[in-house]
Amino acid sequence: MTRAPGTTGDRPRRRRAAVVVAPLLVLLAGLGLTTAGALAVRADGREAAHRASQQLATEEAADLAETVEQYGLAMRSLAEGVGAQPAVSDRVFQALAAPLDALPGVASLLYTVPVERGEDEVAAAQERLRRQLGTALTLQPRDTELGEHRFVVSFRAVDTGGTALGADAAALPQVAAAATRARDTGSVTVSGAYVLLSDRSLPAELQQLSVVVIAPVVAGDDQADAGAFRGWVSAAFRTGAVLDGSTSRRTAGDARLRLWDVTDGPVELGAVDPSGPLDERSTTTAPLLAADRTWQLEVTPTRTMAVQASWMKPGRAATAGTLASLLLAGLTLSVTAGRARAENRVAEATDTLAAEVADRRTGEERLRTREAELSAYSTVVADRLRLPLAHLAEMSERAAARPWACEEDRQAHLADVARRLDAARRLVDDLLLYARAGELVLAARAVDLGSLATAVCAERLAAVQHLPEEQRPRFDVQPLPEVVGDPGLLRQLLTRLVDNAVVHAPPGQSASVRVSADLTRARFRGEEWRVEVRDRGLGVPPDRRGRVFEPFAGEDGDVLLESNHLSLALCRRVARRLGGELGLSDDPRGGSVFWFTLPVRSTAGVPAAGAVEPGGGAPALAAR
Repeated sequence: MTRAPGTTGDRPRRRRAAVVVAPLLVLLAGLGLTTAGALAVRADGREAAHRASQQLATEEAADLAETVEQYGLAMRSLAEGVGAQPAVSDRVFQALAAPLDALPGVASLLYTVPVERGEDEVAAAQERLRRQLGTALTLQPRDTELGEHRFVVSFRAVDTGGTALGADAAALPQVAAAATRARDTGSVTVSGAYVLLSDRSLPAELQQLSVVVIAPVVAGDDQADAGAFRGWVSAAFRTGAVLDGSTSRRTAGDARLRLWDVTDGPVELGAVDPSGPLDERSTTTAPLLAADRTWQLEVTPTRTMAVQASWMKPGRAATAGTLASLLLAGLTLSVTAGRARAENRVAEATDTLAAEVADRRTGEERLRTREAELSAYSTVVADRLRLPLAHLAEMSERAAARPWACEEDRQAHLADVARRLDAARRLVDDLLLYARAGELVLAARAVDLGSLATAVCAERLAAVQHLPEEQRPRFDVQPLPEVVGDPGLLRQLLTRLVDNAVVHAPPGQSASVRVSADLTRARFRGEEWRVEVRDRGLGVPPDRRGRVFEPFAGEDGDVLLESNHLSLALCRRVARRLGGELGLSDDPRGGSVFWFTLPVRSTAGVPAAGAVEPGGGAPALAAR
C-alpha cells in the first residue's frame, strides 16, 4: 500500500500546533476582548465623571446666582428705604441697613453721595452733611478723572475691622465704573474685583478680593425732590466668603470650586479647595450672571469622586484576560450599574431643579396675587365701608323721622350709632395700616417681649373687669427673650394675636391663652425666635386654614365676634416687615397655635424701647 508523502509525520505536528495555536488564539482573543473592554470602561468612567462634574457645576452656579440675586433685591430694597426719607441721618441709615447683616459674605454697607469738585464745594458739602447725618464726618477728596467726588457718608461695618467713612470712592476705578452704570441705567450693578479700603491695612496674605453690589438712590414720589438722584447704597462682599457660604455641595471634599469674573478678561475671585487629589481631566465650567457682569464657576472633581462616578477601575478588567466571556458579562454589568447610578444622579438633579422652578413659580404667583390685591384695593375699601355708612344713614333718617318715646331709647340709639362709627373707624385704620405695613420705616429698639406681652394681657384683662371672674380670660406668659425690633409693630402683633385668641373662645367659657417662645434655625435666615400664642378656642376648620391670612377671608359669623376680616392678614404683613413670618399650627389638645418668628440679633448698642405700660405704643398704629 502506497502512502502519501509526509502524511504520517504531519498529523502529530498539526495536533501539537492545534494545542498550542488554539489556546493562543483564545488567549489572544481574550486579551483583545479584555483590552477593548478595559478601554470601554475607562472611556465610560471618564464620561460619567465628566457628567457628574458638569451637573455639580450647574447646581453650584444656580445656587450662587440665586445668592447674588438676593443681594440685588436687598440693595434695591435698601435704596428705596433711603429714598423714602426726607433727609437720611446716619442713625436712620444704620437702622435701615441692619437687616442686611445676615447676607452671606457681607463685609460692610455704605451710603455714598456725589459732590462737585473744588475746595469750596467740598467744604460746603461737609458742613451740610454733618448737619444732616448728625456725625462728625470728615471728607477726604482724591484726584480722579471723574468730574465729581463720591464720598462715603455712612458706613456700617459687618465683617471688617477698618472703615471707609469719608473716603472718595471715585478714586477706585472698579467702584466708580459700577456706580456710573447704576446711575445711568437705574439698575443694580456689580463692580469688578478689588481689595476693600478697610482691608488694605491687613497683611497681604490676609487680604481678599471683594466686589461691591451698588443700587442708585432716587427720591420717592412723596418727597420734595421726587425723582431726583441722591447717591448710591452699596454692600461690599468678600468673594471667597460668598463662594464658601452660598454653595451647597453634597460633600465638602467632592471638588475644587473656582469663581472667575470673565467680563473684561478672566480674574479669579475666590476658590474653595478640597483635601484630596484632583482629576484635572474632568474640569468643567458653568456661567452665571451677577447683575451686569458675567461670572464663571469652574469645578474640578477629586479623583475619589471620578472613581465613584465610573464605579470600576480599568485595571480590574485587565487582570481577568483568560476569562474573556465572563469578563465581558462583568463589564456589561458594571457599565450598566455605572450608567444607572449616573442616571439616578441626573434624575435627582432634575427633581431638585424642578423643585427650584416650582419655588420660583410660587414666588411669581405671590407677586401676581399682590398686584391683583393692590388693583382691587379701592374696590374693597368702597365695598367694606358701604354697609356701615348705609346703616348710619338709615339710623340718621330714622332719628329725624320720629320723636323719642323716652330718654333711654334715645341713649340706646346714640350708643348704637357710636358703635357703628367706631367699627367704621377701626376698619379705615386697619385698611390704612394694611396698605402701609410693607413700607413703614422701622425704629430698631431693644424690646423686652416678656414685659410687652404682660402689658398686652393686662390691657385685655382691664377691658373685661365688668365681667364675673369666671368669665374673664386667663393668661400664662412664659419667659420671653429680649429682641431688636420696632416696639409699635411688635405691640400691634401681640395685641391682635391675643385678641384673636380671646374672642374665639368657646361660647360660655373663659379664654385660656399661653404666650411662649423657642429658639429655632431657618435656612438662609439663621437663628430665629419663634413666639407662639396658644389658645383653647374653637380652632380653625381645615377648609379655612389655607385662607385664614387672606384679607377679608373670614366667615360672616366672625362679624358677631367684632372682626372686620383683616386683622390676621395685617398680622402677617407686620411679621414680614419685622423680618420674620407668621403661621398657624394645630394643637392636639384643642384650639390653635398662631406663631411668628423674629431674627436673633444682638441688643448691644441698640437703644432700649423704654418702660412698657398698658396702653402704650405708637398712636398711629393703635390696635383696634
